[in-house]
Amino acid sequence: MRGICFEVCDVVLHADAIHRGGGQVIPTARTLIYASQLTAKPRLLEPVYLVEIQAPEQTVSGIYGVLNQKRGHVFQEMQRPGTPLYNMKAYLPVIECFGFSGQ
Repeated sequence: MRGICFEVCDVVLHADAIHRGGGQVIPTARTLIYASQLTAKPRLLEPVYLVEIQAPEQTVSGIYGVLNQKRGHVFQEMQRPGTPLYNMKAYLPVIECFGFSGQ
């Protein structure tokens, strides 16, 4: 789980090291982890694919159109040196990927 904070709480363990064992540490750790899970702010994230597209310069605008239609997000675009090809990297939601290559 992400976003869990452990706060320092007032836990007093036995002063003698021989008495400090699993019977004293495990219940304390369990309570700490349970409390942190209750106070966490969980959220659902949509799964996405990392899509790498290599295409000629003339088709870049069409690719942007299809990605916008499919709720995709281009985060990197660069031209390959010495060629008319562009490399594009985008995030595409998994549910929207059906029919992507056909379009």
